[in-house]
Formats: sequence, C-alpha cells, structure tokens
Amino acid sequence: MISKHLMIAVNWYGPYHTLEDARAAARQDYGDGLYMCVGMQPYQRKVSMQYVGIGSAVHTRMQEEHHKLRMVTRERKIWLGEIATAEPSGKRLKVTKATLDYAEWLHARFMQLPLNEKKTKELPPRSVTVMNRWFKTDYVTHRKNRPHPDWPDLIDYPAYDMPARMIWFGGRQQYFHSPEYARADPAVRPSRRVRAAIEAAEVESAGE
Repeated sequence: MISKHLMIAVNWYGPYHTLEDARAAARQDYGDGLYMCVGMQPYQRKVSMQYVGIGSAVHTRMQEEHHKLRMVTRERKIWLGEIATAEPSGKRLKVTKATLDYAEWLHARFMQLPLNEKKTKELPPRSVTVMNRWFKTDYVTHRKNRPHPDWPDLIDYPAYDMPARMIWFGGRQQYFHSPEYARADPAVRPSRRVRAAIEAAEVESAGE
C-alpha cells in the first residue's frame, strides 16, 4: 500500500535587508522556522539563491558568524519561512519537526543551492510536496512576484518511481525523471530557456 503523501505549505516573509532586521523579526514573531538567503558571493556577478536553513529558535541563526551566511557578501537578503500546515500524524522520529525537515530537504536537494551541503545528495524517504507563498514583512500583503526567478511555487517529489517536478505557476515546469534524479549530483537547475521565460514573466508582471 502506498503511504500517505505529505503536503507542506510554507509562508515566506521578507525580504529583510540585514541580518539585524531578520534577527529582530525572528526573535519577536517566530519560534522554529526556515530561512532562505539570496545574494551574491564575492566571485559572482548575478544575484542567486544561496542557502536554505532551519532552526528551532530561528533568530539564533541570523548571525554574521553563520558559517554560510557570511559567504554571501553582496546584496544579501533574508526570507523567513513559517510552516502553514499541520505536522504528520504518528511518532516523531527526529527532534526537528518533519515539516521543517522536509521543506528544507526539498529546496536543498532539487534546487541544488550552492551553499547547502546536507540534504543535497540523498532523496527524502517519503513522498513530499512543498508549496511556497511569499508575503511582505507586514505578514499580510501577498507579493505578486516571486523573490527570485529560480524559486518555484511548488516542489513535488512523489517517489514511487514517478517524475519529480519543480513548478512555476503560469505554465512552466521542470521534470526530473526516475531513476536519474536519484543521482547524488543531479542536473536539476532550470534550463536557460526556463529561466528566460521566468524572468520575462516577472518583468511583465512588474509592469502591471
């Protein structure tokens, strides 16, 4: 019998332009949560998604001494993520909440974020889908445009030898076919054609 599929919704709030601002917001309004860092490393010329992390007290991660965040030296922006769906039923096998663990895992594994090392080689042990939604820092206003063209609305890993997908709402999808996506170093970055289409749609939306 196929096990139950886990659906996770993440509400992301941002951007925070300094770690101090992100830390203050996280200390006041968050307990556990996710964080996504977008920006440029010293050798890079284009802003890109760099690192996703989680924390049981997420404000403690917002430090200049952070072993990964300190590597993003230019145009660094932080997004704080809150799980908006319930935990799966059953005995917890880890201290970390399953929803946090799998939301981080799918972002790190399928987006192959450059500063993530853990959770980029192995696949999750169960089928999971993560849906992303983005809001401004007032926690109410929904953002019309995604924070970065590479950040998908949906990451779907159904397991059972079915294709995994990253989906950008508006008709764009990227498929990862079994068993190729089980490789430790999958080629899972969106193609140039897909990225160009995403960026064109973002520009068009911004002009509306």
